Amino acid sequence: MKDDVLAPEPLPAPMRETITPAAAAQILEKTRLHACNPRKLDPAHARRLARDMSSGGWDDHNPDVLSLCEHGAALQGQHRLEAVIISQIPRSFLVARNVPHTTATIMDCGKTRSAATALSLAGVEGHRKDISSTVRLLQLYDAERKQLPWPAWRSVTYTNAEIVRFFQVSYPELPDFLPMMTALKGGLYSAPAASLACAYLVYRDGGDTPLANDFFQSLVSGAHLDVTDPRWVARRWFSNPSRPRRGNTVSPLQLGLLLKTWNLWAAGGTWEIAYFRPNERMPDIVHAPATRTGNAAGSTTTGTRRKDKLAIPVRCRATDRTPDADHGTSMLQVHLPISQERVPA
Repeated sequence: MKDDVLAPEPLPAPMRETITPAAAAQILEKTRLHACNPRKLDPAHARRLARDMSSGGWDDHNPDVLSLCEHGAALQGQHRLEAVIISQIPRSFLVARNVPHTTATIMDCGKTRSAATALSLAGVEGHRKDISSTVRLLQLYDAERKQLPWPAWRSVTYTNAEIVRFFQVSYPELPDFLPMMTALKGGLYSAPAASLACAYLVYRDGGDTPLANDFFQSLVSGAHLDVTDPRWVARRWFSNPSRPRRGNTVSPLQLGLLLKTWNLWAAGGTWEIAYFRPNERMPDIVHAPATRTGNAAGSTTTGTRRKDKLAIPVRCRATDRTPDADHGTSMLQVHLPISQERVPA
């Protein structure tokens, strides 16, 4: 005979309430006083949520429930309450009161949504993981490179809402450079985020599309390069089996090295050994000087970018190589249009 199972007592229905900074402080004080939530408060996470609330990235229709026990302490939602205090902005939450303490053992069991998932909800169709990682890397480059050493970038975390906002406001053209990312990964075995960020920055800030085409084509293939050419030296670094391959500093390291390679090559310099040290500042993008720009067919004057085409290098089969391709792999070119835009001075 089956044992009788008592049905659990139904919980009160959550009600939407507006929580002011003062009310949030009272709830958190009760939480500390009664020790109802053993989970330690993460100030960095609370600050990230506060940035979303202050910048407009927070949606008051968020269905996550703020769970309060019989003492009025927070069993779930203490980081949101701390964010309300930091931002000093009242927020609307679904609030469930008189929640039993035993329910805390099954809270937060769902899988956390990634930034890639958030981008899919924003309409990004493919390579969402690579694009989300690159958006983070580009934002760090644009906002932090002059204040924060690149090895410390690993300590900077953005929320999913921030990644989506950065993409939509600052980097909406990023998917156009995915073919170049694939070419760089295939030719150099470079990290996806470093490859995509390098291509985007060079075409955005380099000032000369035909010259950038020439740079990336030879960087990917290695064909007809002198041993002192920065692209040849960079290829040797990437082919070294002992180079760093894992960790959260690999993408900034590779991005810095690739940008140094562009800067040296665009300025007509040479390189004996490729390196990018932890104490080096992430380099700015060098505009191609007039002497080198004049050698590139179809080059433009500084400050204006024509409707040139982005040439994506693609490796050919061995039978398709030209007879004079002795020092590398020849390439086909897939041409993609780049819209006319202004290049920063």
